[in-house]
Amino acid sequence: MSELRILLYGDIDLNFMDGSAVWLTSIAPVLSLNPHIQVDLLLKAKEQNDRLTDALKNKPNLRLIQPFEAFPAMPFQQPTRLKVEEAVEIMAKLNQEKPYDLVIVRGFDLVREVMKYEEFRHITVPYLTDFKHDERSTREEREDLTRVYNHFDYLFLQTKETKQAFIDLIKVDGKKIRLLYPMVPESESIPTFRNKHHRLIYSGKFHEDWHTEEIISATKKLADMDSRIHTQIVGDKFQERLREKETQLRIKKAFNEEASIDWVGAVSREKCQELIEEADVGISWRSASLDNDDSVELSSKLLEYGRLGKPALVRKTKMHADLLGADYPLFVDTEADFIQKTEAVLNDETLYLKAATMMFEASQYFTFQAAYNRLKEFIWSFEKRKKRIVFAGHDLKFATMIMKHFEEHPDFEVMTDVWQSHEKHSEKHSKACVEWADIIFCEWGLGNAVWYSKHKQPHQELIVRMHFQEKDLKFPRLMDVDNINKIIVITPYMMEEFQRIFKIPRHKMVYIDNLLDAEKFDLPKKEGKEFRLGICGILPARKRVDLAVDLFEQLWQQDHRYQLSIKSKHPKDVSWLMAREKERAYYDGVFERIEQAPWKDNVIFEPHGDDVNEWMSTIGYLLSPSDYEGSHVSVSEAMASGAVPIIRDWKGADTVYPEMYIVDSLDDAIYSVEQNGFTAKEMLDRKNFATNKFDRKRIVREIESLVYGSIREAR
Repeated sequence: MSELRILLYGDIDLNFMDGSAVWLTSIAPVLSLNPHIQVDLLLKAKEQNDRLTDALKNKPNLRLIQPFEAFPAMPFQQPTRLKVEEAVEIMAKLNQEKPYDLVIVRGFDLVREVMKYEEFRHITVPYLTDFKHDERSTREEREDLTRVYNHFDYLFLQTKETKQAFIDLIKVDGKKIRLLYPMVPESESIPTFRNKHHRLIYSGKFHEDWHTEEIISATKKLADMDSRIHTQIVGDKFQERLREKETQLRIKKAFNEEASIDWVGAVSREKCQELIEEADVGISWRSASLDNDDSVELSSKLLEYGRLGKPALVRKTKMHADLLGADYPLFVDTEADFIQKTEAVLNDETLYLKAATMMFEASQYFTFQAAYNRLKEFIWSFEKRKKRIVFAGHDLKFATMIMKHFEEHPDFEVMTDVWQSHEKHSEKHSKACVEWADIIFCEWGLGNAVWYSKHKQPHQELIVRMHFQEKDLKFPRLMDVDNINKIIVITPYMMEEFQRIFKIPRHKMVYIDNLLDAEKFDLPKKEGKEFRLGICGILPARKRVDLAVDLFEQLWQQDHRYQLSIKSKHPKDVSWLMAREKERAYYDGVFERIEQAPWKDNVIFEPHGDDVNEWMSTIGYLLSPSDYEGSHVSVSEAMASGAVPIIRDWKGADTVYPEMYIVDSLDDAIYSVEQNGFTAKEMLDRKNFATNKFDRKRIVREIESLVYGSIREAR
């Protein structure tokens, strides 16, 4: 079995004990229950004590990362606590050193920062708690929640009630939501379920909505009624209004001076459990102002009381009634309820046994092992197996750089299915490809796309990249478009044409430019470029080399330094072309015209080959006089070299290239040659345009994102 690598980070200071700290120190051991899972827990703060972290140490597959020790060279804003920006920067460094399969984070501000890092998008599952669950949520918060939901593949929420509140709040289907309930350790033995010391216990943060001062008042009144009753207070974290100096001092004074209260401060989780075991009744009494939130959030401390066999005084909400039973006897709202039910449960063995047993049984659903059993299928779905991608088509030359990207990508394996023609192929090999593949990438929407659209399996994704020649052929009509995830088109014009002619839905299509290696074409221009015209590829006749000759002839008559360089296969070397009488006659006429002209020595034929970038370094003006084109890659290559493109106004040219280079007559073409020059700025502008629009680095990322997006849809 392979290792699953998980990075865990919460915007939580583990030097203080509260519910979020308990969660973080619970999820880490839960995930590490399986020895084949390596958990890295990045700490937010420099350790001032190890009360919460000590139990996490010395686990072979759970590593605590101390950021200030692990990254001493980082310019931290504070010497002891990470800002969210720093935390995510460290997470990115860790992921770069050795990639993670899954990242789990907690904290809304933290999640917003994680969204800035694309590498975390598909491997991160945020755990969201710090938002309002009802009409108190602001418009800005709801917009943020929507962005989070749309950005990540999944997110964790605490309970089914939280999930429903989230769905109602931002109006989504909730399919991405996974539940991550609070977790408590297993009980080592069955509790005795009996009162021993008349001791109440509260463990957690100090907050006015957690009834801190009300617990003090009720304890005093209970002690006046029965001197055996006292309350143990565990914790040291004062929040919001209770952090105010005078209020905090008043509460601490009561904790320290009231005889019926024993304040032990912050302790380790293990010590806290010992104190709960020695106590008799847990306190989970909340303010009525929390009814909306409390109805969707479940206290881990309540579960701690339960799994250790202690009844608890708890506010009655729908969730608590569902969890404990509507007849649970220790629901309390007012101080009078608190006093009356505390006195009753401490003095009635039958009542105590009933409440304690109900609490214990409810807690068993939330043990560490039960939590792992619920999570394991989901978390192991992030295990990295290389995705298998097949490239299929009769001519893969335009997909070479795309294929190379995926061949070199650590997350992919590549296989090819090269067809002999538009329809002819080895069906045995194609079937083997279907059995093997996760993704099928059809280069050209021809017979390959027809066959694969009828044979792909439901779990697979199929992407078809269509160019231009498909427009005049039967194959797009024969494709099972419903079985195709996405169709890439290389120009906006062709998107409209494919929709118009074949009724392919626009939502199935995505425009991604053809690509080039811009760096490869960025070579110094050779001397004489200002007088050198070039045309790359003159087959078939629709490429209109005759119009290129017309332009050259007119310019040569003005200045004999002009030359025309033709880089192409020769028509006579292409048998199918020569078999067409009209095509043969066309080329015979063009070549005879050149041979008879006074400028024939200024027409240079260059052999077809893969040295187009070097040839472009000699060219000042690249001609695109075709009757029609898809995107004409040579034009983008010419611009990447700094050359001036002279583009006849074929349909769709203006959707790909700047209007200043598009001409509709011979006179316009001559004017364009005369007006467009070779200053450093002009050449840089052309190179920048080509790089920003067509460079392979950008295009392959777009295609990779499309592949990942389709994988998610097919999953």
